[in-house]
Amino acid sequence: MLSASDKKRRKTKKLISDLLLVLAVVLLAGGIIFLATDLINRHRREDVIEDATSDMEQAIASNMAAIEAAGGDDSAIGEPVMTLIVNPDDLEVNGEENDYYDDEYYISQALADQRDSVNQEINNANTGYLTLQGVGILDIPCIDLHIPIWETTNSDTLRYGVGHYVNSVNPGSVGNCTITGHHMLKYGSIFNRLEEVQIGDIFNITDLRGHQYTYFVDEILIVSAEEMMNHIAGGITDTRQATLITCVYTDEGKMRLLVIGHIQDGT
Repeated sequence: MLSASDKKRRKTKKLISDLLLVLAVVLLAGGIIFLATDLINRHRREDVIEDATSDMEQAIASNMAAIEAAGGDDSAIGEPVMTLIVNPDDLEVNGEENDYYDDEYYISQALADQRDSVNQEINNANTGYLTLQGVGILDIPCIDLHIPIWETTNSDTLRYGVGHYVNSVNPGSVGNCTITGHHMLKYGSIFNRLEEVQIGDIFNITDLRGHQYTYFVDEILIVSAEEMMNHIAGGITDTRQATLITCVYTDEGKMRLLVIGHIQDGT
């Protein structure tokens, strides 16, 4: 016959066992909900990117037609605009808060006003949504990537494509044009496959006027986040250069992969 103390210990063990079982069930349910939510958001994000790419292509085609009708005069269409309105609280990318893509690291306070004017137009009066400003389309044939480029490189922008660093030059211009994007978990998503690009490959940037610039990859670097800052500004070169940037993991931990290309003379 069990003593009172033995019965008490048995009850305590059973209570602890039941609590651990409940905790395990709660954690499992939470994990399932998290994974399901992440999967749903991933598909939604991919749909938004696909639609935005299509809209960007249509805007480019329309601008090209207008320029052609004006006898090749680019000024006929003024300053081309293509926008995407998004909810800043929607479709977050897991881990985006740990990347050096946000304005606090990338953009000095002197550029904050420029950042706000070109990308983060917050429609507080009505919706609280953000208006992203299109730059063009990035195409990397060797990894089957065809994706919209948005102005600025903060976390809101990089959920919907790749971002153009505001302190770099525009595509095709003399200087360095910096484009950043997330190394997503899903194969082929955004810059997930950027590591596969090799020296000698090409990538194309098409701006909103329809001008396509072909960059030949001639340098690939893996650097720390701090060292990366020496490679992103527009004034670091007097050539027509573009630098593609994403995260990469090495034996040294989280680093930055830089794929650098140049427009060849006469093109």
